[in-house]
Amino acid sequence: MLSQLGILFVQWFLLLLFTIEVGSKLYLNWDHQFGIVEDPSLYDEISQDQRGTALAVASLVFAGLAIILSDSPGQYVLQIEIFVAAFGMLLIAAFAHELTLTYRIVLTLQEMTLEYGLMLMVWGIFLLIYELSPETGPVLALVSLAVFLFRFASLKGELEAHANE
Repeated sequence: MLSQLGILFVQWFLLLLFTIEVGSKLYLNWDHQFGIVEDPSLYDEISQDQRGTALAVASLVFAGLAIILSDSPGQYVLQIEIFVAAFGMLLIAAFAHELTLTYRIVLTLQEMTLEYGLMLMVWGIFLLIYELSPETGPVLALVSLAVFLFRFASLKGELEAHANE
């Protein structure tokens, strides 16, 4: 069984990493991030794709929350909390679309809230399925670990790109 402290650690660690990543991207190229968008059409296309993904995934999270709440919500408090955080980040990614045509930092934040919202969703799904069927733990752990590793493997390249813009 997973400890409640371990579960909370991962949840808050992801949110801390989000904050550190935002700070790093700002530190590496403050002027670029707060610069005005010169070519709105390029940013609009990227932002629209991210918005569509965020809305689609947010609807899945919402459906998952509805299922959990209809069954026995008191039993899954930690999972609900994680799904709510994921849902919030995905909604931020969806509604940031209009602002992405102003400053570059908004597109960066939209992308990051989408990615971290997805990671929180993966963590919430892991915890929910593990609670319902503990014998699936090893497979769930491998899948979740792969998602997190792919995301963080790309981080070095992203930071280098932000430093060179």
